Amino acid sequence: MHASSPCLLLLSGAVLALSVAASATSDTIPVLKAPEAFHEQLILKPLNDGGVYSHFQFTTHIGTMMDDDHFDGAASNLFKHYNLFPRSIGQILHSFEVEELHLTFTQGRWQYSDWGYPLAPSAGTGVELWAWLNDDKRQTDEHWKGLTNTLSGLFCASLNFIDNTITTEPKLSFRNEGLYNTHSVPHTSYNSNSNSTIPRKLRYGSLPHENVCTENLTPWIKLLPCKSKAGIASLLKSHKLFDTRFYSMAVHVRSVCEDESCRVKSLELVQTITAVFDVARNDHSFDWSLSGLFEREITQSCPLASTSKVIVNLPQTTEIENQYSLTPHPVPGAIQTEGSGDNKQEIAVYDLKKIFAETTTPFQLSLHWDGSRPKSVRAITPGIVAHRYFTGFGQERGGLAIEIRNNNSQDIEAIFLDTLPWYLKLYLHTFSIQLNGKTLDNQRDLVQKMLYQPAVDRSRPAVLEMALRLPANSLVKFTVSFDKVFLKYTEHRPDANRGFDVGYAVITAQLPREQGQIGYGGLDHMRIFQEREAGLVQGRHGSGGVSDREKEDKIRVYTDTLLVSLPTPDFSMPYNVITMTCTVISLFFGSVFNLMMRNFEVVKPPASSKKNGKGKGKKAE
Repeated sequence: MHASSPCLLLLSGAVLALSVAASATSDTIPVLKAPEAFHEQLILKPLNDGGVYSHFQFTTHIGTMMDDDHFDGAASNLFKHYNLFPRSIGQILHSFEVEELHLTFTQGRWQYSDWGYPLAPSAGTGVELWAWLNDDKRQTDEHWKGLTNTLSGLFCASLNFIDNTITTEPKLSFRNEGLYNTHSVPHTSYNSNSNSTIPRKLRYGSLPHENVCTENLTPWIKLLPCKSKAGIASLLKSHKLFDTRFYSMAVHVRSVCEDESCRVKSLELVQTITAVFDVARNDHSFDWSLSGLFEREITQSCPLASTSKVIVNLPQTTEIENQYSLTPHPVPGAIQTEGSGDNKQEIAVYDLKKIFAETTTPFQLSLHWDGSRPKSVRAITPGIVAHRYFTGFGQERGGLAIEIRNNNSQDIEAIFLDTLPWYLKLYLHTFSIQLNGKTLDNQRDLVQKMLYQPAVDRSRPAVLEMALRLPANSLVKFTVSFDKVFLKYTEHRPDANRGFDVGYAVITAQLPREQGQIGYGGLDHMRIFQEREAGLVQGRHGSGGVSDREKEDKIRVYTDTLLVSLPTPDFSMPYNVITMTCTVISLFFGSVFNLMMRNFEVVKPPASSKKNGKGKGKKAE
């Protein structure tokens, strides 16, 4: 008892000192009572073509009380103790001084014309990685290389192949997405005037040929607090997820504000999985259920989650009402409405925390159509659709064409980014623009700013970035010519005749939210019913109304990946040469070996045969 009394006195003194310090600074810095919080939610949306859009989102917040003069993002001493935030991600952010990170694995192609826009910005086929890195020590390239190699090992992917020949630094696209954002400028402005004293740089890379499989999903699930043992994550079954028309898995890390003046900040980790199920493939029925989609059931909510919800975007039918039935029926007040008029979207919310507090029965959710399929649904008209393809023929020269259609009734400002490998030599003087089928002589009417980085052989890719102003209800077409480089025979892949993958182009634009095109009713993947902890400081957007920019949603439209055929040597000729050479060598070696190793001896006939021969000769005489 006496031995522990000094420790108790020291502990009480430390607590008193901390309380005094907290009371002294309470007037200057808001207090963040809940430093960590975890939210999980599943959004389901029936599609017009019979598919079901499912979006899993798991959000983890870790708080900090640093002010703006001392807050340095993820590179601070924030990660000393880990509770809900995954330690592997925290160590990566701290070691490589990452301020913002976005990693996306995608399999399949998102069909904008049939499905609209996804809740979370889906990337093109393959793997996409971009990050904002602190450059105060001028080690951005070293940190980027270490980041790609570490993430490659963590997610069992080929991210280590993102080298200098693939990495780019966009100047207009992929701005910071965090609400605490010293580099984000309005979309119409293209200068970066930052008051931050810490320099930051952007790095972007993609692997369009990368395949996504179970070995990438397993480490992703291990980052969740409850793994796949409880909660919404228990539905994640790789066998069903990879048997879909579209699959995307992402990890987003950004710093956000927790108060109106942004003096309290926190780090936000958002893990998303997006899948489009083809429920009408087998029995041609549009009916679906959770157990039928995932072959699993939700037996309990995650105990560590602050909120656990399943959200269903109810079908937008026309003319005929009551075409479907949702089971179980939402409780009173659980159906919310987004938008109005033709853009009205009803959303049913199921709170798993309240459901499992009343019953232990597994959560069963299903939607049944009258006649197993809808009679009339509202058509989807995306605001911006892009298409890119190769032109020309032969293996020496070619061309690239990009078509961007603006279906909006007003002009839209957009940013176009295209990264081409170094073995495609662009001729910028051949760049031309067509508006509704007519060639424009004055390109400045559409292209407000153009940035072009020429490619360097075996060192860096070519980057074409443009700030565009797309007229209302228009079709804009860009064309440019290029030459194909003759590669060394050692630079070809084993399947050389298949061709080389060329990554996708990205169009970033702001679309009016009232059109109901974004996220099936004006929902953003970063604010889907994100009910924060009561202890967290509220007022992230402030209380002064909604600005014009908050009435718009930023989207990214990804084009298809392309396959280019380069001049390919006849790899069968070496095989023929090797075969003939080996044949000649084997014959020559066999003959020489026999001559060298065999012993040649003169065989003398026996004496008896000689005598017999002489006797016969005499008789003959």
